[in-house]
Amino acid sequence: MDVNLRLRNWAGLSELVLDLICKKLPSFSDCLRFSVVCKPWFSFVFNNCDALKQRVKSGSLEELPILMICTDPDHIATTITSLYSATKGKIIENLTIPLGLQLWKFCGSSHGWLAFQYIECLSIILYNPFSTKTIPLPNLHFTVRKIIISKNPSTNPNDFEVVATINVWNRLHELAILKPDAGTWIFTRYNNIFAGAICDMIYYNETYYAVTYGGRVLCIDGTSLNLKEIFEPPSIMNSFPFTKFYLVKTSTYELLRVQISFPRDNPSSRVKISKLVASKTTQKSMFSELDNLGDEALFLCDYGSVSISTSKFSRFIPNSVYYVDNDLRLELPGNQFIFDIIHLQYGSFRTHFSFK
Repeated sequence: MDVNLRLRNWAGLSELVLDLICKKLPSFSDCLRFSVVCKPWFSFVFNNCDALKQRVKSGSLEELPILMICTDPDHIATTITSLYSATKGKIIENLTIPLGLQLWKFCGSSHGWLAFQYIECLSIILYNPFSTKTIPLPNLHFTVRKIIISKNPSTNPNDFEVVATINVWNRLHELAILKPDAGTWIFTRYNNIFAGAICDMIYYNETYYAVTYGGRVLCIDGTSLNLKEIFEPPSIMNSFPFTKFYLVKTSTYELLRVQISFPRDNPSSRVKISKLVASKTTQKSMFSELDNLGDEALFLCDYGSVSISTSKFSRFIPNSVYYVDNDLRLELPGNQFIFDIIHLQYGSFRTHFSFK
């Protein structure tokens, strides 16, 4: 070992340096291991325990798949939930959310924040389950299907936007945008009655993208705030009674459009994935179909999707889609959820686990 490295006063590192090191640690358990090296490091972690715990968990939620399972929804005032870590394959924490699901509807997860809408007056709040902080938003006066946030409100309290899909029969192609410090929502529409309702949306590369049940991909123009179509797919095969589309960002920052066809027990069920690219001739956006994800594994559900590299997490199967269908529980005995694995090479479903 280099003599200078051995003689360096590692125990005398400044708090700024120790804080920068802790920012790189992927879990709070790593912070605890870091703290047992020497007394000064232990003292730093002990004095900043709450802040480190919150920061590590909030950051992890953006990159690692964590499934929130509602274990006791019957309380009027609170809801008991469990967090299932797909990377560890077990329940990692139990949470009490101070909202009863009899009165509040869950409608999205972004940057570790949960979005809820009050069923009676349609008010909306953002809730952080780790810091227990709440951000009230202006009433939207429409039922919301999904909400996404552009930036983490914890680190950008005055510089984040909120976008909501409106779930009203005669406003199928409309999104509502809430700008920073704005008191009202701005509405934007897409006037194509054949496009189908908006199925999913994502904030990617400082642009909002949406995909319809017809497979069309739209984006919000940053200047006019109008919805414009950037991709119209070929006709969807009629052999599938139902198809869902999702938008997800990979660990290498590519945007994917994922098509999942049903019924689930049909041997011909399969997944189609395409990647956003620029045409070499026209330089316009288009989606190019992929036949392989490499070492990526996608985690998809109606309220938020993530992608990870299986080279970093060997527990997962590469070139696969882990999928929770929120509508499937209505067809199963005991109101169950099914967490499926869809391997792209074989085009078949395999159940990872099921739970009520």
